Amino acid sequence: MAYKFSPLQVRNQEFTKAIRGYKPEEVRQFLTRVADFINDLLHENRRLTNEVESLKRRIVELEQSSNSLKEMVDQSAQKIMNLARQKADELIAEAENKAQLMLKEASLAVEKKREELYELTGIYEAYKRQLLFVLKGMISSVQKFEESVEMRGAKKATEKLGAKIGALRPLDPITALKNTTHRRRKAFFEKAGEE
Repeated sequence: MAYKFSPLQVRNQEFTKAIRGYKPEEVRQFLTRVADFINDLLHENRRLTNEVESLKRRIVELEQSSNSLKEMVDQSAQKIMNLARQKADELIAEAENKAQLMLKEASLAVEKKREELYELTGIYEAYKRQLLFVLKGMISSVQKFEESVEMRGAKKATEKLGAKIGALRPLDPITALKNTTHRRRKAFFEKAGEE
């Protein structure tokens, strides 16, 4: 607010004198009070202007401080985000490594079980072949035994038959067995075995 006069000008203001004018002493007192009032207003104005300037400087400082704090917060947030991403990447990599390791272990276990299965299958097949060989041998032995029993029975029966019929030469038991039917052979050998 710009004034066109100062308190000093108000105090020193001179008026022209007229015949029926104001009392100069009252005018002088009034001008002194007005000058004092203007002086107080000017001092208050300067004080308030200084305070406004101080507050403006403080606002600028606070804005700078706020910007600095904002930058620090942004940097801290960025660092935290980077650390979080890095930690997440590490955790993901660790989980992938563990998964790969578990898959390898599972593959090895499956391969080991597969080898055990092949080995057991081989052992089974070997035992099966041996058992079949033993069983075939036993069956063959039983068959040979039965044949020898039949042969002995047939020999006795042919000797008795040859003696009964008075054959010129002894009967061949193999020929006798071949020429009889099974049912008859059985009955023939049973009779020969009873005698």
